[in-house]
Amino acid sequence: MSYTSLAMPSKHPRIAVTADPELGEALARVRAATGTREADATLLRRLAVEGAEAELKAGRNRRVAAEELFEAMGAERFDLDLDAVDRLNAPPAA
Repeated sequence: MSYTSLAMPSKHPRIAVTADPELGEALARVRAATGTREADATLLRRLAVEGAEAELKAGRNRRVAAEELFEAMGAERFDLDLDAVDRLNAPPAA
């Protein structure tokens, strides 16, 4: 019997992730904060899925905030001194 004929626990392909010290510390922090006892792979999958949703939501929130800002600026409800912004963002004089 070859390895490829063994029953796989999932029909989905696997993704290799290196369990380096940074990842181990991140998982340990989550476990300490939440008390979860999930296996590393299960916890990592859950965090990836939830993290993707959080990132997409943050992106939507940024777009909405930008649209509201531009709308307020266009309706002259928001006074923005662009010259002052440019001065704040300018590199320091040598």
